[in-house]
Amino acid sequence: MKVKDIMVRNVVTLSPDDTFFDIVELFAEKKISGAPVVEGEKLVGMVSESDIMEFVSVKNVMKLIEKGDEALKGKTSLKAKDFMTKKVITVSPKDDIIDVVKLLDTKDINRLPVTEKGKVVGIITRADVVSVVSEYLTEHPAMRKRELETDEPKLETSVDILLSLAKQKNAITFKEAAKELKVDENMIEQWAKILEDYKLVKINYPPLGEPKIKFYREKKHGKK
Repeated sequence: MKVKDIMVRNVVTLSPDDTFFDIVELFAEKKISGAPVVEGEKLVGMVSESDIMEFVSVKNVMKLIEKGDEALKGKTSLKAKDFMTKKVITVSPKDDIIDVVKLLDTKDINRLPVTEKGKVVGIITRADVVSVVSEYLTEHPAMRKRELETDEPKLETSVDILLSLAKQKNAITFKEAAKELKVDENMIEQWAKILEDYKLVKINYPPLGEPKIKFYREKKHGKK
């Protein structure tokens, strides 16, 4: 399976001159957590939710409040080119999905712009990959045949299992989930973010105590 088979082709992009408020409003409107920055047709950067969260951290907001309204006004008028990630990792439409999975894991990123000759032609996210691979494994004819011939349970991905745990308990901490699935808490957070992107769970980061994954709603198949 190649990138071109599952990438999203209608890509929401930003301009280097889009302001911080422009970007926040666009992310909220389109329900996305990251977008490539293009100048003309050329990819020049990437802005993600983490870039925004770093800017609006409690520490930075407190500094701005102390300096007064003028400082706040100046900071929030920053443009994409001022805080975007300039060294962007990209993939080609012809790249194999296995290579994409390795990139997402080794670089600890959630999305990759798909480019041809420097032009953005699509985007592929961790959620896209997990969704398609999970569907492929559970709906593949060989797997369906095996289900009919045996009493063995349907194959589940770790993300599916995490969702089941959240549903059973209504809410589960990263620590509890990590213990159940025998993985690091950082991996639980990555999987939880995938489920949150699909609005299946809600991650709660309390000021005190451990982060929790709260069950949101039933999984609906067919979403890309």
